[in-house]
Amino acid sequence: MGRRWKTAAAQALGISRATLYRYFQDDSDVPQDVWTQLGRLEGGDDRPPVSPQDLVTWFARGLLDVQTQVDEHGWLKDGYPVSLQRGFDLAAASNFASGRQEWPTNLSELARVARKPLYEWAGDLSWDPDGQFTAARLIEAGEITPACADLAMPGADPEAELIENAGYKLLRGICSDRRDGQDVYVAVRRTIIENPVLSNWTAVMLTHPLLATVDRIDQVIDAFYHRIPEALLFEGSLPVCAVSGTVLRRESAGFHTECRAPEAVRRAKAGDIKRLKWRVGAMHLRRPFRTYWCLPGKTELELEKALSRAGWTCALWPGLDRVDLTATSPDGKRRIAVDVKDYLSPEHLAARFPGFREYAEDHECFVAVPDWMPEMSRGYRGRFEAVRSSYAKSPVELRTASELVDELEAA
Repeated sequence: MGRRWKTAAAQALGISRATLYRYFQDDSDVPQDVWTQLGRLEGGDDRPPVSPQDLVTWFARGLLDVQTQVDEHGWLKDGYPVSLQRGFDLAAASNFASGRQEWPTNLSELARVARKPLYEWAGDLSWDPDGQFTAARLIEAGEITPACADLAMPGADPEAELIENAGYKLLRGICSDRRDGQDVYVAVRRTIIENPVLSNWTAVMLTHPLLATVDRIDQVIDAFYHRIPEALLFEGSLPVCAVSGTVLRRESAGFHTECRAPEAVRRAKAGDIKRLKWRVGAMHLRRPFRTYWCLPGKTELELEKALSRAGWTCALWPGLDRVDLTATSPDGKRRIAVDVKDYLSPEHLAARFPGFREYAEDHECFVAVPDWMPEMSRGYRGRFEAVRSSYAKSPVELRTASELVDELEAA
């Protein structure tokens, strides 16, 4: 328990801290029931000091904090994060209690096993009855995975966590104070999706006729972007994904892209990349906004563009992001609401998606996934519907982006 061991000891014995201190001074008047409880605690039981789920959560949180340091500085500048050290302490206690070296207790060991699916090293996975994380890896290609970020926040939706982020609050606050706040929100979000890297943010933001009127646009930039560490440079320039526009990282063969689209991965590994001239002060999106805004945002913009060409009247992120897209058919008879997701696990998506709330009554509602997603995860639609039904959640229509566009164009 670290520095809180006295509080924990008092709670375990069913006494106050003041009483515990008194017993330290003189144990002659310690009641028998306290001695009995102490004996039980000393004897222990067959339960491990921490559950496998707790250890996986601590490891995921620790790796997330390590990745944050690497993103900011290019290396582990401040040593082990507190969360990671806590995980290793609990792992050591669990190993001691079992008499076996079951869990990693240093970063090199954790990095080695974290590249494997959880079922190969994380012990009892009964806490994951739907198999959302059974085959998940915490690290791929030297970086944490979206699954790692999800596991680091048990019981919470990482996108909801993002909504509580200071950057999101700042942007919402700015937009709420303006009569044209919805237009400002759309302009900022569209710009973020289209510009995951900013070599010169003033050239992008201050030449935009609407964003140039936002008084605190520099604060918005600082909240959503951070400096690119020079460790990411390759031969003096920034390697950028030809599909997503995000910064690549050099691997032994080719490059690694955070974009999971097969075409992006193929081109990165083949060295088919873009290069940006390095400029001191160049910035790129912070990892949560790359993962939950920029990458799925490409599909959102593609949907809006395709439906607009078909004559639908579209609105992106209405009500400051109630849903990703609403659209009205050319004849005005149909209204749809769409949320775009790129969860690789359909079980995870089915369990986490809350539904469409206020849009369900008067809109046809769809969850759209990138076209490549079902190819990456076999039986995607059936698994999504099965888990959705098992949780007794409201039915949701699942489509790929192309399926949705084809269906609406033909109607």
